[in-house]
Amino acid sequence: MERSRPMNGKTRRLQPERAAWIAGLMLVCGLVCLPARADSSDIHGRLELQDAGSFARGDSIDAALGGRNRNDLFGNLRLTWEPAWGRWSFSAHYVLNVEDGDSVRLARDEAGLLPASPSTWFNLTNTFVNHAHISGMQSIDRLSFAYTAPDFVVRIGRQALTWGSGLVFRPMDLFDPFSPSATDTEYKPGTDMIYAQWLFSDGSDLQFIIVPRPARQGAQPSSDASSVALHLHTSLLGHQTTLLLARDHSDWVAGLGVNGALGDATWNLELVPTFLAAGPARVSALANISDAVTLFDRNAMFFAEYFHNGFGVGSNAGFDLTSLPPDLTDRLARGQLFNTRRDYLAAGLTLEVDPLLNVSSTLIVDLNDSSLFALFAGTYSLSDNLALVAGVQVPVGPARTEFGGLPRAPASQAFLAPPAQVYLQLRRYF
Repeated sequence: MERSRPMNGKTRRLQPERAAWIAGLMLVCGLVCLPARADSSDIHGRLELQDAGSFARGDSIDAALGGRNRNDLFGNLRLTWEPAWGRWSFSAHYVLNVEDGDSVRLARDEAGLLPASPSTWFNLTNTFVNHAHISGMQSIDRLSFAYTAPDFVVRIGRQALTWGSGLVFRPMDLFDPFSPSATDTEYKPGTDMIYAQWLFSDGSDLQFIIVPRPARQGAQPSSDASSVALHLHTSLLGHQTTLLLARDHSDWVAGLGVNGALGDATWNLELVPTFLAAGPARVSALANISDAVTLFDRNAMFFAEYFHNGFGVGSNAGFDLTSLPPDLTDRLARGQLFNTRRDYLAAGLTLEVDPLLNVSSTLIVDLNDSSLFALFAGTYSLSDNLALVAGVQVPVGPARTEFGGLPRAPASQAFLAPPAQVYLQLRRYF
């Protein structure tokens, strides 16, 4: 018998492929809840299942495209193989993603709003299904060889790299940084690069990387699309200090980071000027402070962070999708930035309710228009290898603000606005 469910006041039939996908999820849920094997294996990984509900504004582009209220099922399987032979090691990660829901069609409809150039050299992603409300793709997210000696490391291939000390915003992290609203930050996307690190006896280290990229998919790498960077971490005047010099997508980027202690708390400062190949210098900056405390007889950690986006728009003049500065849209498209305004303040708290349950909250405030983005999440450990994660994300603000919605054009009544979201994740490690 064919079943149906209401959605947006209409009746949507449960298609056979969706029914098969839901049945498969139920089967996998049963499998992942089985006890983990006692013996270890060279192959490890993680299986994540998610159900998410998204609720967009009535005047949003999402609503205009028929995706105001939507529900999506998502499955992610990551298999990792990381053998080592003495000083040599190898890393390979295979990732399988399957999604079923209205966001699949919506993503296709919105794909041209911010066209992006390739983020890495080789295309190791295969989309094996992408029609109606179902998408499936598989990729190689790590593929590298490494040689490790007492005083240096060389790694070649697809790998992940994180720079900077930002907690919500990451101006010094040039390579696939996480979005401030990311719901899963356990694995950063891999990038094709050559990485070398020299370790010094005083604890300092110098990193050098080359990231070759093509300007368009299928072309050969070009200097204007690639990146080369030096990153030094050392101690100056009693403070841990980071120095960065990079040529990134034909622009020169410098960076200075300093951290220290204030009582029991830890503070970080970052200054990141970018010297554009065609335009003036843009200076981004970050300052944060964090501390571990006892709250209600529970372990807790709090933080506060200020971010100045040197590429952002400070006033409402030109605050629409077609009038954003080109250097800002370039970075939005390639995932180096996620915000369009200039000044932000974020604050957060993580509380260990008991050894099995952690809850966290983060509030992001756009200081230029007073719109807000609130994030809440809780993680419950069901067993040593099984965790349940639940979260809520709520944007607050009127239209023509950062989190209320960016107009598509100056006179447009349709807005590119982040939806409110409720999600539930089951993560199984093996």
